[in-house]
Formats: sequence, structure tokens, C-alpha cells
Amino acid sequence: MSGYPRQIVNNRQRRVLDIVWSDGSAQQLSHAALRAQCKCTVCQSNRLLAGAMQIAPTAPAADVRIDDIRQIGVYGVQLVFSDGHERGIYPWPYLRELAITRQEDSIDASAA
Repeated sequence: MSGYPRQIVNNRQRRVLDIVWSDGSAQQLSHAALRAQCKCTVCQSNRLLAGAMQIAPTAPAADVRIDDIRQIGVYGVQLVFSDGHERGIYPWPYLRELAITRQEDSIDASAA
């Protein structure tokens, strides 16, 4: 498993980020899932607060989309969302982990 993407394509129409990693594996992440998993301090605080209050965190709008992708050195990318959120930085290992987790969730759901 390689740590860097070979290609990232923002499919705005389908609202997914297509990632091809340097080891050849390809993965897709929905814009809404990426927005929901933002690791900026504001988003993490909101999730922690919701958990402490035992309520579900506020989900991003289903129609949220990624409007811009800004590379942050060799570290990862900053995603700019249509709801104005642009604080989160997604390091390559975190994107890879999200993609693998989403893929496993899909497999579990289809087996049920």
C-alpha cells in the first residue's frame, strides 16, 4: 500500500472524489462523507460535543460538493466545500484510511 495518490479526480456531477493510489488501487469517497469526516478543530469539537450530549452530530447537506482541491505540500490536500467550509486538511494516510473504511462498510452492508 503506497501513501501517495497517483491521481485525484473531483467528479462534481456524481459528488465523489476518485482516487488512484500509486500502488494502482482505486477508491471513491463521496463529498458528503469527506465533509462529515473533516478533522479541523471546529468539526472535531462539534462531534465531541454531540457525543457528550448523546445526540447525533449534524450531518452535512446531502448535496454538499467539493468546489476546490488545494494540495498542501507533499502532506495532503485541503478540500473547499460548497457550504463554505475550507478548514480541514486531509493528509494522504487519512484519505486512504477513509477510503478503506468506506469500502469495508459497503462490503458489510451488502453481506447483510
